[in-house]
Amino acid sequence: MEIAERLERPEVKEGKLLTDKNLHILNIICFVSMMSNALSSSYTLISDTFNVTANQVGMMNTLYSTPMIFLSLVVGIIADRFGRKKVMGVSTLLFGASAVVSLTAANFNMILLGEFLRGCGQPGIVIISLVLVGDLYESQKRRTDVMGINTAVLNIGLALFPLMGGWLAGYGWKYPYLIILVAIPAALVVFFGMDEPKMQKQQEKLLPYLKDALKCFKQPRAVVLPLINFCVYAMLSGCFLVYMPFMVIAVLDKVYMIGIVMSVMAITSCILSALLGPLSRKFSAEWMEIAALVIFIVAFIIGAKTTTINGALLCSAVFGMGIGLNMPAIMAMILPLADTEVRGAFISVTNLIKRAGQAVGPIIFGWIFVQWNLTGVFYGAAILSSVTLVLACIFFRNNKTQV
Repeated sequence: MEIAERLERPEVKEGKLLTDKNLHILNIICFVSMMSNALSSSYTLISDTFNVTANQVGMMNTLYSTPMIFLSLVVGIIADRFGRKKVMGVSTLLFGASAVVSLTAANFNMILLGEFLRGCGQPGIVIISLVLVGDLYESQKRRTDVMGINTAVLNIGLALFPLMGGWLAGYGWKYPYLIILVAIPAALVVFFGMDEPKMQKQQEKLLPYLKDALKCFKQPRAVVLPLINFCVYAMLSGCFLVYMPFMVIAVLDKVYMIGIVMSVMAITSCILSALLGPLSRKFSAEWMEIAALVIFIVAFIIGAKTTTINGALLCSAVFGMGIGLNMPAIMAMILPLADTEVRGAFISVTNLIKRAGQAVGPIIFGWIFVQWNLTGVFYGAAILSSVTLVLACIFFRNNKTQV
């Protein structure tokens, strides 16, 4: 499909990216999207304060996750119809307002309401951030640069917020929620500071609009790239995030080392993402995606053979390198597949496919764990990485793109 979009504001010139206000606002919003990771340290304190069971506390995650599933389908459509800035601003404001509800909660039901509101805000933050990268930066290499910076910011948040939340929880269950309040001024920055891409055309009737959005999926890349992402996130959520802690306990039996090993992944991912700008000038997004899949294979083989804590640290570090390459590279390839006026709907669907991988992964690798134990899980992930690599190599060879 030819990309017909043209923006009201010219694209930032080469060498001037770090002075672009839109990039900085997107980075702030990416940082906001990771703030929920600060709250897990409050769970046991909330249980004690409101005299509720662990199962009831688990409802917090349920009420946070449920609206994310349903709204992921429609938030992009709403943004295509009513504007990116409005949807992102309202979503960020709702995300921050949820903390006000939680901080003033007199009972556990109010805590649950706060979780639900935060879950309603999260999809608009995550999905519209990706849509805006496609809207504001036209070339694939520029998008790769921006996605690399955004991914680095995400991984800084992934490593930082659990530490901040744990420290603040030492003063009481409410204090980690203060971090979420930062989303309120961030929403104001979106409303008054971010440029709104101008649509070349806007389909007023819903049915023709949906037909235009579905046409995007006639492209082979619009099917294969989300499928690759599905496999990657199945491995991330099903193997690494679930079974890496079991590996650490198996080789060292020290609970505190779990956080250290997991943070290594975030650190190496951040480093690779930060280097993506220079890498994108020498290698295409396709080659970086292939490299990421090769790195995943190496990481999982290391994991399968690990018998020491150093092996666990190495597995985490290598896996983080793959994530640091995969996330920006694959999104840089996905974003050009839809015109501006339907990009929100397109990204909503591809994001839902990614979420499906996150949901299915633990089921697949849970079954492997029952059949072949911990070693089998990591070998299984290496096999899935290999199959995905073969699919990517065949597809990229037969479906080249002009960058």
